Amino acid sequence: LQAQGQRRWRIGRQKNMALVQGAPLKILADFTPSQEFVLSPGDMLYLPPRYAHEGVAIGECQTYSIGFRAPSSAELARELLARIADAALPTKPDALYRDPEQEATATPAAIPQTLAEFARATVSAALTEPLALERALGEYLTEPKANAWFDAGAARRAGQGLRLDRRTRMMVDQHHVFINGESFVASGADAALVRLLANERALNAQDLLRASRSARALLANWCEAGWAHGIG
Repeated sequence: LQAQGQRRWRIGRQKNMALVQGAPLKILADFTPSQEFVLSPGDMLYLPPRYAHEGVAIGECQTYSIGFRAPSSAELARELLARIADAALPTKPDALYRDPEQEATATPAAIPQTLAEFARATVSAALTEPLALERALGEYLTEPKANAWFDAGAARRAGQGLRLDRRTRMMVDQHHVFINGESFVASGADAALVRLLANERALNAQDLLRASRSARALLANWCEAGWAHGIG
């Protein structure tokens, strides 16, 4: 997004994405541009995947780069497994590992097979808990960035609509609504209402008349946390 001045861009879809080894930045070893544009204030250049670019300022200029969040498989696995593990922490004494039949051994460094089986069963149980993966995914995808914070808000007045704060992340699946790293079970008319809020990022006063008492209380909590604001 060009903010000030002008910048000339050369772009092109690349078949070979090999990089120059040892370079401090990601520089293609063989960059072949196919198009050229000069951006002025207010212009935006969108680059689809596998499109390389080279930008050169024309005099003084300022450009904003806007990235789309696309987690890698490794990042997803790390985050989801950690969240599922936290949710599945044992709370009962009988969840502790026991080996009352373990005999004395001449190889104390060897990991007992029974312990390996206990660990495998524990992980399997956590992964097969109904909707555990779905909850972890939604909470992860809506977790605010580390540098995002919310000031305490005011309660929505009667007759007002509602809009989400611009920093709020909200998503839904078939069973939940996710907002700023938290998950809530949603069903019935309230589920339809919060899905509308998630997609449109706002509800008018007429929409809110359909909300149940518990849904209105939840929306009020979001307003007090600064996640949403009354409008109108």
